[in-house]
Amino acid sequence: MKMMRIATLSLMAMLATWTMDAAADTGVLIPRDKQLPDSAVLSLEEMKVDVVVDDGDAHVRITQIFANHTNRIEEGSYVFALPTGSTVSDFATWDGPVRIPAVILERKRAEEIYDQARLQAIDPGLLAAGERDGSNPQSSIVFSAKIVPIPAYGTKRLELEYHQKLTVTQFNQGFLLSLRPAAYQQQTAHHMHLHIEIRSSQFSMQAMQFAAKTYPLSMVHQDAHSVIANYDGTNVNLVEDFAANWMLDAAAADTLSITTYRNPRPSQRLPDEQAPVKATRTEPGFLLAQMLIGLGNHPTQTAASAAPRNVILLFDNSLSMQWEKLERSYAAMEKLLLSLKPTDRFNLLLFNQDVSPFAQQPVAADAATGQRALAFVKASHLRGGTDLGNALTAALAQCTQPDSSMIVLSDGNSDRGATILTRKIAANYAQQWKQSAQHPRTAIFAVGDDANLPLLTQLARNDGVLEHVLTSEPLDAKLASFMAKVTSRPVADLALGVNPPAAIHTLYPLDDSVYAGSIAGWVGDYTTPAKKIAFTVSGTRNGEAFSEHASAALPAESLAHPQLPRMWAQARVNALLNQIARDGETREAVDEIIRLSRKYKFVTPYTSFLAVPRSLLRPRVIRPGDPVLRVHTDPAITSVIALFPFGLTKPLRHIASEDKAGKDGDHLWETRFLAPVDMKDGTYAVRLILRDDAGHTYSESKSFVIASTPPAVRILLDRTRYHRGDVMLVKASATANTRTLTARLDGISPTDLRWNSSAGASTGQMLVPDRLAPGTYALTVTAEDIAHNIGTQEVRVEILP
Repeated sequence: MKMMRIATLSLMAMLATWTMDAAADTGVLIPRDKQLPDSAVLSLEEMKVDVVVDDGDAHVRITQIFANHTNRIEEGSYVFALPTGSTVSDFATWDGPVRIPAVILERKRAEEIYDQARLQAIDPGLLAAGERDGSNPQSSIVFSAKIVPIPAYGTKRLELEYHQKLTVTQFNQGFLLSLRPAAYQQQTAHHMHLHIEIRSSQFSMQAMQFAAKTYPLSMVHQDAHSVIANYDGTNVNLVEDFAANWMLDAAAADTLSITTYRNPRPSQRLPDEQAPVKATRTEPGFLLAQMLIGLGNHPTQTAASAAPRNVILLFDNSLSMQWEKLERSYAAMEKLLLSLKPTDRFNLLLFNQDVSPFAQQPVAADAATGQRALAFVKASHLRGGTDLGNALTAALAQCTQPDSSMIVLSDGNSDRGATILTRKIAANYAQQWKQSAQHPRTAIFAVGDDANLPLLTQLARNDGVLEHVLTSEPLDAKLASFMAKVTSRPVADLALGVNPPAAIHTLYPLDDSVYAGSIAGWVGDYTTPAKKIAFTVSGTRNGEAFSEHASAALPAESLAHPQLPRMWAQARVNALLNQIARDGETREAVDEIIRLSRKYKFVTPYTSFLAVPRSLLRPRVIRPGDPVLRVHTDPAITSVIALFPFGLTKPLRHIASEDKAGKDGDHLWETRFLAPVDMKDGTYAVRLILRDDAGHTYSESKSFVIASTPPAVRILLDRTRYHRGDVMLVKASATANTRTLTARLDGISPTDLRWNSSAGASTGQMLVPDRLAPGTYALTVTAEDIAHNIGTQEVRVEILP
C-alpha cells in the first residue's frame, strides 16, 4: 500500500532560540513541573545518531525515543545544546506513526499560528523563549521545544538535524558530539546506535583517532580519504562526549581546489504558501573554493626565539560571568599567564562597570608576578554590570610597546557606559584602535552560551582573533586553538580572485582570519554555467607574498555536494547579521534573512521552527458565498469526497493540469460549494474521505476559515503636525489576520507598513514633499486580510510650510 503524505496532525511544537546561562545535555526531555530530567517519568529508550562529515561540513541527524512511565498524558521540554558554528536544519516530532515535520516561519507568523491553535483547542505546547527586541541580532546556541502530548505508558519520537562547520588548526581537524551531562544529571540510553562517515575529497587524512572509550567503534571502511564506522550499545551511560580527531596531510598544502553543486530543478512549494511556486528563473549553482595553507618557506618562530611581547589581559568579573563562565575564563587566564616568558611584559585589568588594574603599567612576566596576578583575581568579587567600552579604552592606553596584544576574556554583554549598542561600541573601539600608535592585536576568548558574538566578532576584526567556547564544550581544545592563534600571525591580504569576475554572482569568505596550517575557504553562487573559470588565491604569509591558481568548470548540473547551497545561504545571512549589528535593522536585510532561512532551511534570530497541522499552515480563508475548496493529495489517491459541517456532501474533481510532475508530485482536487450566508466567522473543519488505487479508504480533516468581518485598524502617530521636508513615521496596529497595511495621504505615494518587532507595531516612513501645499490632510491606513476584507482608519494631520 502506498503511503499518503496528507495526515491529520494533532501536535504542535515550536523550536525557539533560548538564552540561558547553563547549557543542556544533548537531547534532554524534562517532565512538566520539574527542573531536571526524571527517568522514572520520561526515560531515553532509543538514541540514533548519524554523522556525515563532507569536506569539513558535519551533518548530524539525531533521533531519540522517550518513554512515558506514568498512567497520565505527559508533556516535556526538549532541550538541546548545539556546538559552536552550527545551525539547526530540521526538526520533527511523531504522533504515533505519523511524522510531523517542522517548517521555518518568520517569528511573528509562528506566534500568530500558535495563537490560532490555542483558540481551536489544539494544545501546541509552545515554548517561545529568547524573544528578540531587534537591537542586538545575536543568536543563542541552545534550542528548546515543548513536546505534548506524550501518551500514558507510550513513547514520543523526536528528530533533530544540524550542520556544523569544522575548523582546522595546525593541520588538525576534529568533530565533537556533546553527550556527557552539562547542566543536568547523567542520562542513560537503553539502546544507542551511532553511525559516522568522514569524507575528505581534497586532503588525505592521517592519524585518525576516536577518543571516547564509552562508545567503541566497529570500523566498516577506512582509507586516506574516507572513514565509516558504527557503534551499537545497550544501557549506555552518556558519561563522556564522542570525539574524532585527524590530521590533514601537510603535503597537500597550498593546492587550491574547487567543488560545485547545482540542481537546475525549481524549488518546491513552502508548506504554508497558498499556491504552488511558479519557477521564474533557473536555480543558481554554488561553489566552494578551499586551500590548506602551508607553513611557507619561513615557518612561524618558536616560542623561545620570538621577540618579547606586551600582553594586556582584560578579565570580566561582572555578575553576568558567575558560575561556569567565570571558571572557564579563569582557566584560560591561568594558561595564558603560564605561557608568557620572563622577558615578556603584561598587565591584568579586571573590569565590570569599573576597571581595576593589577599594576599601573605592564610588568615583567616572571613566575612570581604571575602568581600574584592570579591571587589578585581570586581576591576580587563579582559585582555590578559591564562597561566593555570603558575597559577597552583602558586596555588600549596600556598598549604602548611594539608587538602589543590585548586579550579579552568575557561574554561581551555590555550594559553600562556611554553606549550599550553593539554597533556603537564596535565603532568607537575601531576608531580608538586606528588612532593608537601600536595598533595592538585584539584577541578575544568568548565564554558562555549567551556570548554577544556579533559585538565580539567586530572587535576581533581589529587585527585580532575570536574563539568561542560553550559551557557544554571541552575547554582544552578551544583554548589550545586560541593559544595557537594568539602566538602566530594570520595570513595577510588573503583574497580569492575570479576571472572573469562576472562569472560569480556573490562570494563570501568562510573565516575572518586564516592561519598557516588551517583552511582558507570561500563560498559563492553563479547563474550561468561555464566550461573554464580561473581562480587565484593570493596573500602574504610570514612577510612573503604567495599565490596559487586553479581552473574549474561551473557545471549546469552537479549533485555531489548538497551542503553547498546551505553553506552559501548561511554565509550570506551572517553577512546580513553583521550589517545589522553594525548599522541597525533594515527591512530589506530582515526580509532577505527570512527568505533565505526558509528556502535553505536553517534557523536564524528572525525565524523559528514550527510543527503544526498543515491546515493551520495553509488555511482556506473564505467569505460566505466563496465557492472553491482545493485539496492536494498523494498521487495514489483516486477519489476525494468532502463532508461539510453544514450538512453538504460534495465529491472533488481531479484537476490533472495542475498536478506536479514526477511520481512524488502532488495531485490537485477541487470542488465548488456555497457557505451559508448566516455562518458566523470562525474556523470550521471539513472531513475528507479519500480512496487510493488499492481500494483503501482514509479519513482526513481540512480546516477553512469564515472571515467576513473587516480587520480593525488603529493608527499611532507621535505627532500630527509636520513641516514640508519632514519624515512622517507612521505606526499602526491591526487584527491578527491582516495581511497588508497601506498608508495613504494625498500628494504622497502610498507606503506599505511592515511589522517592526522593536516598535511593537507595523511601521513605515512617508516623506512630506517640499511642493505639498500647507493645510489639513487625511492620513488613511487601509488593512486587507487574507479573505480580502478591507478595514480603514483615518486621522487628520496638519502640514506646515
